[in-house]
Amino acid sequence: MLSFFRKIRKQLAADNKPLKYLRYAIGEILLVVIGILLALQINTWNENRKSNMREMKLLTELKTNLHINVQNLEKDIESQTQSAKVIDKLLDHLDHKRPYTDSLAYYFSMADYAPDVVLSSSAFETLKSSGLELISTDTLRSTIINLFEIYYPTLMQETKRLEDQLWPTAAVPMYQKHFRREQKDFYTVNDYQALLDDKEFTNMLSFRGNLRKQSTIRKIKAKDQTLNVLAMIHKELSND
Repeated sequence: MLSFFRKIRKQLAADNKPLKYLRYAIGEILLVVIGILLALQINTWNENRKSNMREMKLLTELKTNLHINVQNLEKDIESQTQSAKVIDKLLDHLDHKRPYTDSLAYYFSMADYAPDVVLSSSAFETLKSSGLELISTDTLRSTIINLFEIYYPTLMQETKRLEDQLWPTAAVPMYQKHFRREQKDFYTVNDYQALLDDKEFTNMLSFRGNLRKQSTIRKIKAKDQTLNVLAMIHKELSND
């Protein structure tokens, strides 16, 4: 088309028709400008489409990670709730100085159980390396950042800090003093009467039971927050 206009322009110039020549020259310039703008628009559309596809892919991967986190948190909540109940039973049994039963070996082992916090964040790390601005919705972006940069780290740090403070300094010495570990990690009491008379042991057990309950509350909140982000991601993917 441009070559066609060039032929017309040359013909008009040869025929000494400057006004028509000027009109065709302006038209030719406009066509070039329109062509450039269309090319830029198509390029922008292609880049936006690629960015949107990348965003949807990362959100899908993030959704998978969050489902894993919900499952892990639910397992921890269940095991810690059970552990706290066992500790309450043990304290009731010891405080009332009830006689020894074979089931106590299982209860003492359960009372010593403390699950680690295991949370998946591989998709979020990929998102960070790709650029967090890839998430186009501001509210969703800030909620995801808050979950992975604040909520999860705080949960893990608090859980680790409390366990690290109590377990090696208070729990381990008490268990080494009063128990030996048998098959299946069951704890056998060395001297049950000495255990009943040891107020320091029951104080430690009570404190650890409270930590279990506090940790469970934090994990329930983390699970609820994770489910909230999952719902937001699901809505974003559905609207695409």
